[in-house]
Amino acid sequence: MAEEEPQSKKLKPSVISDFIYTDNFQQLFTEHWHNCKDVKLDNIEIISKPFRVCRISNFLYSEDVMDEIKNELLDVKCRRNCLDLYQFEQTSDFVNIDSEYLRLLYQTFQTDLTLWMERITKVELNKKVSMSSSCYYDTDYLLCHDDNMGDRRIAFVLYLSKNWSASDGGALDLFDTDENGLPRNVVKSLIPEYNSLVFFEVTDNSYHQVAEVIASDKSRWSINGWFHGPLREDTRPPRPEIEPNYIQPLNDRINLRDWVTECYIYPSIVKEVQKEIERDSFTLLSNYFKDDVYEKLSIDLTSDSIVWKKVGPADIRNYEVADETSLPELLSKFYNMFKSITIFQLLKDYTELDLISETETMNPKMAIELQRWSSGCYTLLADINERRSSNYGRLSQTEEIPEVSSLEVLEKSREDQEKTSPNYENKSLQSESNTPESMKGDNDIDEDEILKKILKEKSSNSNSKKKLSRQSSLSKLDSSSPQKLARSLDTDDSDVSDIGDYLSDPLDNSLENSDQEKDLDDANTSDTGALDVIIQFNTNHMAEEEYTIDYVNPKQLEGTLIHVPTKDNHLCLVYKTLSTCRVHKYVTHYCTDYFYNLICTYYE
Repeated sequence: MAEEEPQSKKLKPSVISDFIYTDNFQQLFTEHWHNCKDVKLDNIEIISKPFRVCRISNFLYSEDVMDEIKNELLDVKCRRNCLDLYQFEQTSDFVNIDSEYLRLLYQTFQTDLTLWMERITKVELNKKVSMSSSCYYDTDYLLCHDDNMGDRRIAFVLYLSKNWSASDGGALDLFDTDENGLPRNVVKSLIPEYNSLVFFEVTDNSYHQVAEVIASDKSRWSINGWFHGPLREDTRPPRPEIEPNYIQPLNDRINLRDWVTECYIYPSIVKEVQKEIERDSFTLLSNYFKDDVYEKLSIDLTSDSIVWKKVGPADIRNYEVADETSLPELLSKFYNMFKSITIFQLLKDYTELDLISETETMNPKMAIELQRWSSGCYTLLADINERRSSNYGRLSQTEEIPEVSSLEVLEKSREDQEKTSPNYENKSLQSESNTPESMKGDNDIDEDEILKKILKEKSSNSNSKKKLSRQSSLSKLDSSSPQKLARSLDTDDSDVSDIGDYLSDPLDNSLENSDQEKDLDDANTSDTGALDVIIQFNTNHMAEEEYTIDYVNPKQLEGTLIHVPTKDNHLCLVYKTLSTCRVHKYVTHYCTDYFYNLICTYYE
């Protein structure tokens, strides 16, 4: 009789701990899961709110198996993905990986565990399983989403990192929802527990995130994916839109020279700004406000009297907005200045947009937000042509061009200014009848003195010109679905993996017929524009390249059109189509103080 193979060399047919198949364990699970009752014991925890989640501890049957799986993962190629919604490393799907223990794990999930999940949760499944490995390092994250795409029915995560604590970040955060079913606040956090399996049914309200990893010397390692099943009917109501509070121009006349560096209201310089906007759809004007005024405003922004309110929903945005009634006096005047007819007129002259009513049918308007940003704040790229919360486009690289500075504009326009008649300033800003009083008169301006002042202020920075990135047009749209674009933009090599489908499913979101395509094309053809005006404060403590404001067209392959850098006392003007999304990158824990954005949007 042949000798038996040594026990140490035998491969167990399943890698899962036997206790999950016992009657006692399954009865305990059934009682609490289906009755939405919380329980926490040695090997199981069930959470009923905000949605049902189960954690099974000691899930794989031995430490040796864990070590073998992790050793094999070291030989699996990972790809680094840094997008608006997530930043982490991920492997390709395990269905394409041919190594002993990873293949066994995948096959066990596909057979034994699928049957167990279906029987114990009463969720109908097929034998399709998506499985890959993810690794999160310092500052990595996966922001709020619901996983509710296509035929995904149960999501799972198997944690591989030892000695993980709350102070390391990287928790699995669960969100509650508001009256519209949209994600609101993190109400429960699960710390990654070594050799534990966490799973939950993918539902309309299964909003969750991987919180930013803040440990500098650890990696959050996991195996994750979905059990799939028959497609469910989507019964969610249309997603309510975030309606801006539109404001008509106030008939207030503002003396701009009290606020703005004077060169920016000189007619020849206004004309240069207009040329820049016409050519590039944006401009960035340095030292725009008077230094003393800007400094006082920066101090006012830190006042304890200001009431800040967090805005969401969390799968779209997370930052704070000021209650304008609580603003200190100077800041309130500054804030209200952007509602005035004077600013509407100035912006019309900068852009040639119809921002001043010349007929009864014209209805220019604006919206305004004073935003406070800190660690953990973000906005996400949402495709406004789709109602699903998980329809995100992706960011891409763009070319670089220089900003427009007050010094450069002055130098470019000096020759034209010298040829200008003495009365030019009074004639330049459209018709005399529409010109605000603050823009008229005073032919005795000493431009040389202002130029000397700007030269002195900018001398220390003259050798370090900053950049603003863009593509040439904000108006054209690609008719491809953002999900298809996402799959192509997510790759950084030629390998094929499911990372592009991480939160995007072509079954769920592709255009189904030519009528839909025609409707989308018609919408794109008639797409109108708006003007964003951005002023930033207290940004000196931040790295400019990390926290840019990006303008993104979800329908274009090269989706990022403009990067607005992080800069104090600059006025940024961006002309955008209404299909273009403004995205503010996630702010990591290395940002240790508040910074502020005043963002106004003007509509013709």
